[in-house]
Amino acid sequence: MESHEGRSFPSWVVFDNYIHRKDSASFRDGDGEAPSARSIASNGDPVLASFRLVAPPGASRLYLHYWREAEAFGGGTALVALSAPSPPRTPGPSGLSLAGPLPPCYVDGRRMAGRGHAERSHMLESRDIGLLRRGEDEFAVADLKVLIPGDDDSTPVEAELFRYRSSAVGSRQWEAKRILIRRREGTGRGLRWWTTDKVVAFEGCLCWIDYYRGILFCDALDEDPVLRYVELPVAPPEGNPHHPEFGRPHPFVTRSVCVTDGGGTMRFVNVSRADGGIASRRRPGSGFTMTAWSLVMPLNSERLGWAMDGAIESDKLWMRDSYAKLRLPLLSPEFPFVSLREPDVVYAVLSERNCADGKTWMLVIDMRRRALRSAVPYNEVEDLDLGEDVEDVEMASSSIYNNSPVLPSLFSMYLNAGT
Repeated sequence: MESHEGRSFPSWVVFDNYIHRKDSASFRDGDGEAPSARSIASNGDPVLASFRLVAPPGASRLYLHYWREAEAFGGGTALVALSAPSPPRTPGPSGLSLAGPLPPCYVDGRRMAGRGHAERSHMLESRDIGLLRRGEDEFAVADLKVLIPGDDDSTPVEAELFRYRSSAVGSRQWEAKRILIRRREGTGRGLRWWTTDKVVAFEGCLCWIDYYRGILFCDALDEDPVLRYVELPVAPPEGNPHHPEFGRPHPFVTRSVCVTDGGGTMRFVNVSRADGGIASRRRPGSGFTMTAWSLVMPLNSERLGWAMDGAIESDKLWMRDSYAKLRLPLLSPEFPFVSLREPDVVYAVLSERNCADGKTWMLVIDMRRRALRSAVPYNEVEDLDLGEDVEDVEMASSSIYNNSPVLPSLFSMYLNAGT
């Protein structure tokens, strides 16, 4: 990546949950406003990537400048490596590169896994894939699938970890491992319905999150990884949450897990609606309670659990002058996430999208003061098919308009000189 000396990027950003495509001719190596890198894809194609980084609540984006036609450009995962100065910190440009192509994990359409392992499809859904780094050069890319047990809490539950480790002997190979899930007694019921909504790195582990149930913590770089399950501080649904006609509701509409304080704290925020809905149609005036928790105890502790940081009820928020003066609709906020720099601050989307002339705002809520700090209109772009004009609108977010969560990240911090 080119040097960005003299350029100060935001200390954290909120990414769209999509990779945006541009023509390869639009790539600029020396653009000081858009960090960029080159690499080679697993199929041998050249990959040119750049970033648009803006301060929250503006939407930052990852662009792939690709030579193929748009209809031939499919979804994928970009593995980005950052190199930061080692202590003591010294001024100078940070480094950005796209990691080279990983070895193929499928041959003739079949997964490269050892005999005796479950026939599960890995590396197909981006929400299932995590990246874990240790030091400057060691990393693992992994996917995890819970093996379907009986719905009996006394039955041992296993998961299959499918991973690539850069430091492993014969490291050009993927491997599959079956691991017993360690859990407290009484917390295994319902794991057969596990679905991963998000993967984050925390305290040397990859964490697979099911927003209906809990978190699976795995030290994915270790030779013999351990897998530990911790329930979220919300009641899991009874049985299979999948609807026979509409599929699985999206719990990330009302819940999120974020790693804050430079990676040292894991926080969970939940919007509990008075009508009991999670991702269904909202009713104006129906109340809610927004609650935030922090994970406590070391990861190897049997008493690992959650401590409540604070809560705010809808009537308290709606009665505040800061809310009333803006004439905001009395609706339940959605897609909440904790600020990566201010642990008492939660961002959430307020949307009238069920209305013909609906508007959208990003709310900034101070949980400690139980007050609305600001509400930023998110309606600069109403049609996502406006082409290149969308790029110039800082507040445009494909995720919000496509009913998907955004991705808070400290990525931009490492691009600043001396960070």
